[in-house]
Formats: sequence, structure tokens, C-alpha cells
Amino acid sequence: MTDLATEIENIKALQATLQARLDADQEVLQQLAKRLWAQQESEKAKLSRELHDGIGQLLTGLTRRLQALSTSSPELEALHGIAEMALNDVRQLSRLMSPTILDDLGLKPALNWLCRNLLSGEDIEYHTEIAVPSDLPKDISTLLFRIAQETLVNAIKHSEATNLTLSISYHHHVIRLDILDNGVGFDSKAIEPGIGLSSIRDRAEAFNATLEIDSAVGQGTRTTVTVPV
Repeated sequence: MTDLATEIENIKALQATLQARLDADQEVLQQLAKRLWAQQESEKAKLSRELHDGIGQLLTGLTRRLQALSTSSPELEALHGIAEMALNDVRQLSRLMSPTILDDLGLKPALNWLCRNLLSGEDIEYHTEIAVPSDLPKDISTLLFRIAQETLVNAIKHSEATNLTLSISYHHHVIRLDILDNGVGFDSKAIEPGIGLSSIRDRAEAFNATLEIDSAVGQGTRTTVTVPV
């Protein structure tokens, strides 16, 4: 073997070694990111319980007391209504922060519940088509739920959509989530990603998932996530 051929072989070997190190480092970073998301979910669950058992219980007692007194005063009746709204908001926030339905019943019921809770009070007709395996890992279920949650909230706030479809399909060990709305759309090149969008992009990368957002002004928005399982 000539000196040049030997040098080329040495370079190839070095490249292979460096690539292996990069792959190992990438795997470590992904595992760290997954643990970070898991810790965040744990903290959300803890805060959700505190909201429910602390502030929620206090507001429950307050509303019952005001209800008992409201018959004697229109002003107290108005305060009772405000307290009821505050209690409902705390309960809704607690459920959204840590949806126990996701752990108890799985991804499909959780997503149907999410759509019902977020969209039923809006002027948005929605349709869901969800087909997921029964043994879907919990972390993947949480990933898809949180991406769907952020996407639906963005649609409510910004899209002005009147129709929305959420679908999940599973083929050849890949899960695909699509959320399509008929809203005003946006120019992705002119929009600075917010904290919510940046967060779901980071979370998707940690799970080797692909997140694509396809939108144009006046043509609605499609959010697509594909995750290997």
C-alpha cells in the first residue's frame, strides 16, 4: 500500500471514530433532554395537585359560603358568580397542566378531551380521527399531547379558523400527528417563533421526531409531527 493510500485509510478511520463519538454525544444529549421534559411534567403534576387541593379547595369553600348568603343580597350573588368562574378556571388550569386522563385512559381519550375542552367554547368546528396502538409508550403519548395542546392554543389565539381537523395514524412503527385549520395562515419566514413553538420543536428533537409547520397567508396552517416508535 502506498503512503497516500495509507494516509487516506487513516483519515477514514479517524472520520469513523469522530462520527461514532458525535453519535454517542447526540444520544447522551437526547437522553438528558428526555429527562428534562420528564422532570417538567413531574413539576406540572405537582403544581396541578397543589392548585386542586389548595386553591381549588379554598375556592370551593368560598363559593359554597357565598351561595348560602347570596339569597339575601344581589351583591353577594354577583360575588358568588365571580368565585364560581375563578373556581372553574383553576380546575381547568389544573387539568391542562397535568391531564390525568392521559395516564388513566390513554392518548385517544385525552386528545378528544383536549379538543372538547379547548374548542367547544370557540366558533370552531372540529373533527378528530385518532388511531394509535394500545401499547404506545407514555413519553411518546405525552409528547404528542403537548404538541397538540400548544398547536390548538395557537389556533384559538391567532388563526381565526372556523374548521379544524386533528388526526393521528400509525404505520410501520411511525406515528403521525396532523392538525389542519382553515384559518388566516401566516408567512413562516416573517414570524419569530414564540416560546411555545420553540419548546415543542426542542421536545420533538429529543425524541427524534420531525415537526413541520406548513402555512401561507390566507391558506390555513398544517402542523405535522412524525415520531418513530
